[in-house]
Amino acid sequence: MKRAIFLFIFTFSSFIPQAQEFISLQPTGGKQQLKYFIDQELIYPTSAIDTGIEGTVSIFYSATEKGQIAKVSLRKVLSTECDREAIRIFRMIEWEPTTLRGIPVKDSGIFEITFNLKKYKRLCKLRGYTGHFYPYEPMDTSGTVHLYRNLETAPHPIFTHEKISLAGFIAANLKYPEAAIKQNLSGVVTVAFILEPHGKISNTHIVNSLGAGCNEEALRIVRLIKWMPGTINHKAVRTRMSISVHFSLEQGPDGNFNPNVKSSYGG
Repeated sequence: MKRAIFLFIFTFSSFIPQAQEFISLQPTGGKQQLKYFIDQELIYPTSAIDTGIEGTVSIFYSATEKGQIAKVSLRKVLSTECDREAIRIFRMIEWEPTTLRGIPVKDSGIFEITFNLKKYKRLCKLRGYTGHFYPYEPMDTSGTVHLYRNLETAPHPIFTHEKISLAGFIAANLKYPEAAIKQNLSGVVTVAFILEPHGKISNTHIVNSLGAGCNEEALRIVRLIKWMPGTINHKAVRTRMSISVHFSLEQGPDGNFNPNVKSSYGG
């Protein structure tokens, strides 16, 4: 089973025989989240760009019953730098375990990334950068994900003006979905993610859903925020976090319901 789901032609194949009620290893947050993450994260190695190297890196993996990657090895190589970048990306991804008739099982398969220069140059124009900026150094390179409550210094959002708060930023940029207004829908959308040492987020997924376009809008606005990462032992670390966006409609003096947005974040 192969699925092409993002700009660099990511394919994912499971080696477990297909059976009724079999659900293969899935990226946390779904395929669209994975596509967005890789499009934002992947850096085409300069040496490969300079020499015009293009092609596919193929990674064999095995996964535990919990969806944790146990072993990784290269099956098809491209260049030392491209191979290293593909493995770096793969190790950042969190997965939902494979299940067979509702029971988590071990799995193995192939993960592929195809490096294409033309598509990458187009992507860089869209996202606005060719490399990651690290707002705090040094950084932890172990890949360990830490809980928010265990940090020495907590992450905080970075805005162009010091007087802007997270709640103020979200209120100013978030567009209350028309469908939610028509349905007079209020509630909370909670977006969970991993804050990476470079201040961008990965593995986004909804843990408290609302619907009527609110989930999608919460995801969009959360992805706009840049962060100063949290630290442990004076190193920037990966941190498990969440943001709750409170959608509410307040009735004004004219009898109409007007959007009101609040937010909070933490672990």
